[in-house]
Amino acid sequence: MVRLLTVLALTLALLAPSALHTEAAGAGFRIAGRPMTCTDFRGRSVLALQVSDLGDVGRAWVVNTVPYILMDPEVMRTLPNALQIFFYVHECAHHALGHWYNPSANSEKDADCWAIAYGRDQGIFQRQTVVDFEPWLAKSKGSAFGHLPGRERIRHMLECFDGPVETAQQ
Repeated sequence: MVRLLTVLALTLALLAPSALHTEAAGAGFRIAGRPMTCTDFRGRSVLALQVSDLGDVGRAWVVNTVPYILMDPEVMRTLPNALQIFFYVHECAHHALGHWYNPSANSEKDADCWAIAYGRDQGIFQRQTVVDFEPWLAKSKGSAFGHLPGRERIRHMLECFDGPVETAQQ
């Protein structure tokens, strides 16, 4: 996995910046048919790429100070549309909150909360939408990176949905 990400980072560093900028400004990266954009905490556009065999649904990544969201299209195809959007926005949250530069033990919980609040505020998620994530996340045991176990993660996301979490406009 580390080798794959290293190769990807080197490949991205060598790509023409104009091609990458076109994608960011671009023709639009789409998740579940919806155009998606992301801006990091510095106000920079986050570039999104589809990467097969990523080993996860998505990752926030930075190469030479350029922020990226990598999404695995095969994994995404197995998920409901709203959950695909959640995972993209979760990765965006890592950039919007500056986690790449200032990670904390709560980074994953904060990214979940930011993503849910963003989806709520943009009218993408209703409370029931978050409840409906449970069958997809219930068996998750969490992660060493700080993702909560499935049911606990859903409870946390519902608390975020019900609370006054503020997000930046994307």
